[in-house]
Amino acid sequence: MDNLDKKIDTLIRDKLVSLIQEHAARVKRITIRYTKNNKKHTLEHWQTIYGSHDKVFRGIPKDLLRVEREIRMKFVSSVSDERVFRLRTMINSEAEMLFQKMTAECQPEFKKLGYGDLFEEMLEKSRTKFSERLEENIQKCLDSVNSDTGQVKIGIQDILDLYGLKESTLHEINLVSPLLRINTLIGQVNGDTQVAGIIEQMQNGFRFLFQDIQKYSLNDVASKDARKKVKMQVARDTMSVREVVLNAQPFLEQMVLPEDKRNLDVIKKSWLKLLEVFERQGERWETVIPGFRSLYNYLSGEEG
Repeated sequence: MDNLDKKIDTLIRDKLVSLIQEHAARVKRITIRYTKNNKKHTLEHWQTIYGSHDKVFRGIPKDLLRVEREIRMKFVSSVSDERVFRLRTMINSEAEMLFQKMTAECQPEFKKLGYGDLFEEMLEKSRTKFSERLEENIQKCLDSVNSDTGQVKIGIQDILDLYGLKESTLHEINLVSPLLRINTLIGQVNGDTQVAGIIEQMQNGFRFLFQDIQKYSLNDVASKDARKKVKMQVARDTMSVREVVLNAQPFLEQMVLPEDKRNLDVIKKSWLKLLEVFERQGERWETVIPGFRSLYNYLSGEEG
């Protein structure tokens, strides 16, 4: 099992624990309410308790597979046949333990009240519905993740090739979606050789920044303090690179609009934020400023 599978499994267990805790809190409130009303030993009380259990069984397939889907989409990772088998086995195993616990808690009380057969009918219905929901949500997860990630992976490879990025770096800086969006916007830009040159300058700026944060290595750093210093520098630079990309994106979004539809306030605010980032970095990144300034000047109508 790879690290992503382990991470998702942990999040799934956390979500399951949350569902069980919510159920326990509901049962406590239900019991207090029925006790106060002198209805603790009634069918109505135990049907309500059963309903709380059943809410957990309704939530497990939907909520646990949602965790799988969202994390897979974030990291652009498909769901393999082996993963489906593990998910189905893991979720069924957890649910079976909860079904047994519910039976041990509720069945004796239903029998005492003369409704043992009713409990068996309710239990059978819950098990059947649970199995149906599990398969439905597994299929939804597969349809959503595997269809989308195939196309996204092609786009990601384009980005890695274009900017000389390592895939691990791309995910660490969490810029998959913004860079995919920027690539899409660049493809929509209609312009002459001047416009193409301006965009190329911006892309060269991205290349410089990405290479700058990828140059760090702890292999040659001997002392603990020195390694800590390098890690802090990497963290600061990574955050700055994120800010540059996120604040450059509005330039492209404005660029694809007709000139009379462009929002000058958005363009100026994005430029000021970019300048703030570059000023924090001092001389190290000053060589990329002219490329972004050219894009700003073109959009704003200002001259260098």
